[in-house]
Amino acid sequence: MDLKYLIKLKEEYLHLCKDDTFDFDKFNQFAIVHHSNSIEGSTLTKEETFILLNDALTPKNKPLEHTFMAIDHFNALKYSIELANSKKLLSVETLKDISAKVMKNTGSSISAIAGDFDSSKGDFRKVTVRAGTSTFMDYTKIPKRILELVNYINKEIKIVTDFESIYNLAFDAHFQLVSIHPFADGNGRISRLLMNYIQAYHKQPLTVVFKEDKTDYYQALVDTREKEDISIFRKFMYSQTEKFFLEKISELTKTQKQSSNQKGLSFLF
Repeated sequence: MDLKYLIKLKEEYLHLCKDDTFDFDKFNQFAIVHHSNSIEGSTLTKEETFILLNDALTPKNKPLEHTFMAIDHFNALKYSIELANSKKLLSVETLKDISAKVMKNTGSSISAIAGDFDSSKGDFRKVTVRAGTSTFMDYTKIPKRILELVNYINKEIKIVTDFESIYNLAFDAHFQLVSIHPFADGNGRISRLLMNYIQAYHKQPLTVVFKEDKTDYYQALVDTREKEDISIFRKFMYSQTEKFFLEKISELTKTQKQSSNQKGLSFLF
């Protein structure tokens, strides 16, 4: 990872955003929703996601569940950014609120030997969960581990100031939450929202995990756990950050050239 190069890309991206009349903050939020949900199986295209969230037009011939996933994720993202912008620190209940928003229309009440819980309300799981070859910690350990993570983030988020330390904290929190896997469903989306919350707290661009890199993303998570080396996951996430900056710089440069040659601006994905 070339940190100086990444910072240079970030500055170029922010400069282009400042000079552009298009609402790139909103566009990027739509993109985050699209990629994050696609990783979890949503079939909505970028265009369908944008139109759904911008114009409230439901895509045809797509599962209704995928429409709900997009709407709920967008509301959860806005909530996370609002928390960050108001400089509100995390709590266990706040994390559950984010989960409840992500799973509002696709979660359900679940009966388990240890008791009933509701994924649509942000309850912690009371069952054993597996993802691929990974089996996650016993559900009885979740409350303590989540409290430790929340306390750690609240302490560090007030200390980190530079690009690298902010993004390291965001990536580490992402990894830790998805590794705890506290919820029955939605853990990946919630962990990526936690990462975005930390970035937004410090007014930094939000990192996207691209759907086409899903396999590498999962492998980075597995390798980091097996080798107990967080640098593996950080390296992958910095590569995603670089990809995001390069993609947006290209898009912004193209649209600004177009706008200088015509009166109206037509923006397409």
